[in-house]
Amino acid sequence: MAEHCATTRGAGNNRAFEDAANSRISGELQEVESDLPEDIKERALSVFRASISDKCTIQQAIDKVQKEALVEVETRFKGQRFKGFIKFDYDTSVITINVNKFGNGNAQFSVGMGVKRMVCPDPFMGKLSDPNMHK
Repeated sequence: MAEHCATTRGAGNNRAFEDAANSRISGELQEVESDLPEDIKERALSVFRASISDKCTIQQAIDKVQKEALVEVETRFKGQRFKGFIKFDYDTSVITINVNKFGNGNAQFSVGMGVKRMVCPDPFMGKLSDPNMHK
């Protein structure tokens, strides 16, 4: 029986990531940043917004964007190298979807997710102030 590599054992099994991916976004969309072609960006934005309004999890919304909007990158840039991203900035979360299209036809998608923490800059607010302010 093969032994597991001590370095990579458990890779991909991250409880915090699973919890974040299976949560739902609350709040309003603050900003969208992207270097994708305008029509692909608009399609990705509309698919993501529709998924969030349908109460899909973050993972389901990302999957829909990749399958329904970003797949266009594979056909439009056939035989060409292309790298791009789209970032959705909500009140409480930031989701970035990266597209890495290779000249041989393969395309790779990756995702970054983060949670925003609200920090009050006023030092007289007690526990609401930034804990790193006086370090």
